[in-house]
Amino acid sequence: MQLLKLKVVLAAISATAFSVDMGEIQSKLDSELLWGTYRPNLYFGTRPRVPNSLLSGLIWFGLDDQRNWQKTRHSCELGDNLSEYGYSRHNGRDFGEQKMVDTDQGVEITSTFIKIPGSGGGSWAVRFTGATQNVQGASLAYYFGLEGNGTMSMTITKRMARITGQTPDLGRFRIRIVPAKNNTSPPLHPALESVVGVPAPVKISGVGMSVPHIWKAKDQFQDKIFKQARMQAGNILQQTGGQGPLTGSVLFRLENEGLKDPDSNLFFAQMMVHGDFAFDVIYERIGDDAIKSRDIAAIASNRRKDFDRRFEDVFGLQAKGFSNDQVEMAQKAISSLIGGIGYFHGSSLVSNEPKPEYGEAELTSEPELTKPYSLFAGVPSRPFFPRGFLWDEGFHLLLLSRWDVDLSMDIIRSWYGAMDNNGWIAREQILGEEARSKVPVEFQVQYPNFANPPTLLFAVKALVERLEPSSMMGMADQLAQVYSEQGQRDAETEQTLIREYLLDLLLKSQRQLEFFTSTQTGEPLPGSTRRGYRWRGRTPDHTLTSGIDDYPRARPPSVRELHVDLLAWVTYMLTVHAELSAYIGKELNQTKDQTLEEHLQLLDELHWNQEKNMYCDRTVRIRDDFDELEDDESEAEEAVYVCHKGYISLFPMLLGLLPPDSEKLGYILDMIEDPDELWTEYGIRSLSKSDEFYGKGEDYWRGPIWLNINYLALSSLHKNYISSTGPHREQANRIYSKLRSNLIHNVLTQFQETKFFWEQYNPEDGHGQGTHPFTGWTTLIVLIMAEKY
Repeated sequence: MQLLKLKVVLAAISATAFSVDMGEIQSKLDSELLWGTYRPNLYFGTRPRVPNSLLSGLIWFGLDDQRNWQKTRHSCELGDNLSEYGYSRHNGRDFGEQKMVDTDQGVEITSTFIKIPGSGGGSWAVRFTGATQNVQGASLAYYFGLEGNGTMSMTITKRMARITGQTPDLGRFRIRIVPAKNNTSPPLHPALESVVGVPAPVKISGVGMSVPHIWKAKDQFQDKIFKQARMQAGNILQQTGGQGPLTGSVLFRLENEGLKDPDSNLFFAQMMVHGDFAFDVIYERIGDDAIKSRDIAAIASNRRKDFDRRFEDVFGLQAKGFSNDQVEMAQKAISSLIGGIGYFHGSSLVSNEPKPEYGEAELTSEPELTKPYSLFAGVPSRPFFPRGFLWDEGFHLLLLSRWDVDLSMDIIRSWYGAMDNNGWIAREQILGEEARSKVPVEFQVQYPNFANPPTLLFAVKALVERLEPSSMMGMADQLAQVYSEQGQRDAETEQTLIREYLLDLLLKSQRQLEFFTSTQTGEPLPGSTRRGYRWRGRTPDHTLTSGIDDYPRARPPSVRELHVDLLAWVTYMLTVHAELSAYIGKELNQTKDQTLEEHLQLLDELHWNQEKNMYCDRTVRIRDDFDELEDDESEAEEAVYVCHKGYISLFPMLLGLLPPDSEKLGYILDMIEDPDELWTEYGIRSLSKSDEFYGKGEDYWRGPIWLNINYLALSSLHKNYISSTGPHREQANRIYSKLRSNLIHNVLTQFQETKFFWEQYNPEDGHGQGTHPFTGWTTLIVLIMAEKY
């Protein structure tokens, strides 16, 4: 029935004549999205979506403790222990604001980013406001650094810092860094007023320098202020007979050096502040309209109202009766997801050979760096996982595509652009030295035989479903609200563009499917000729490639394993491929091993355990009763089930592969609803409480509650089993209602207590655990609240 609906849509759209210049549209989108907060690993930073270009970022430290310069804030770090940070509103295009509360350093900062359209990506500004909550105040610095070709110079006046420059990609630009008139500098200690060489307080100072790596701006800044502080301290102690005092605002102030040096490619503007403060950073492309400081507040206010109005139009949480606190949490969730979108460029470390498995010879060649390439992607966690993860991205896009279709499609296009000729996409995108600096060496190399769940298809499938006649009007309404005053396309053109994109994605998804069916197939079990699938990259305790890292599998690992979740993923790929083909009206050749019917049969034939009434992995072992002297060697092996109740055993249901009247569905729902197995008051736990490995070892996917899998459960229940007649409809509805309520309540409770979204939640008491803020798939709570699946 689904395919029939899609063919009706195809016929309706094909009957309409469109005249769309796809190149022009993509060029316009590239211009609209050129600049953004695309350095999510920083507390605040901007860059354009071009390689080797202009980067900027915020740096600060408190002045109460002279050792605080060693704890300078720049990149998001768990060890910084910020009490709060993350975007409260971010529309992904021209507005974003966040609050950063650094209790340890005694500083609170709010950043408000706006962008004005124009030629070549337009202009942008960010206003920083805040207060110091310590005795001596804080050092704030904002920098611009130029990678690649181009020139820059800086001038400092009493009122502001000015930077002018040009690059081949950006053209000519000017930058102003303007402290507020009422900013107060830390007072100069009376004992230092007569010391020669101690400068009077100023609102702003700066430094220019020539450096090879802009991403190491913090290191360069610390090196500069340390050398300067050491010299100034010696001067003060010499003139005061060792009495001092040595105050941070004097020791660590920049002294306007290197501003006109033609070799300088990194400029810092520093402000020493005490009490309430504000400063503006304004970037303008020469030839576009100027941004005036006095207009920033009004522009931001209008964008804030637009965001709130559009958030309610898209998700309807107030209409559903959610409280202001709950709506605010949901706004912060999607805003922090969007604020985690970044542009990455560099080389990846890739092996030329598949990684050996279980006793095979070690690799003879060293991994090599690929040619540099770019990726536009969201990150799961700004401090801990500040790079693209293939398995995570599909979940991110489920929410993002509800908010901004263009933006999500651009991310999908970027990921598929990273696919090689064999259909392989590296599961972890560690591009460039900056990214590699955050990853242990043993995890940096990507292997061409390692797959990862094809979750990008979640967003593709959701998009196709929203193009059905029943949903098309709502989608058109949404598209019309995406800031049309900035040149956003009309719904008719949008649908044409989406159809063109989907045609390209159909071809690429076919190549990805062929990668799975050619590289991830398993060996037939004894007595069978049927082949399932096996994740490559197994170790005794981990199957990182599956995404469900330490979930119990066969012990010991074996090349004869078959993994039920991987077969379910490949089957899901086939269902999406069929829907895409139907929508586009283009059939691609499929082998017998690629047919949907074949794979649905294999799920039951290979992985359903009649005795335990559950889906299980399989492996091959030597029979306990095998006698080497008496028995035929060909009969030594037997296939056994590897059964661990939990997320892995749910996948055929999670991906909607079971019909509503399936007897097996009933057993799965019973498992979910049983508190001695998977059910908790905080969500579905990842591994059954009755399992011998529950809570053991690393305990990553051995009990904790993960929002992405809970979302899949709710989505499948809502779309496949509540809305369809069948013997399990009442139970499915009961589980859906309770699970949704439990998840919303617990995520809100933990957010209110901690100010953060968490990687996972404890199955015993619901508290957030793992890394934080985790604003990747945990933000799916917004769709759960809105019941948009």
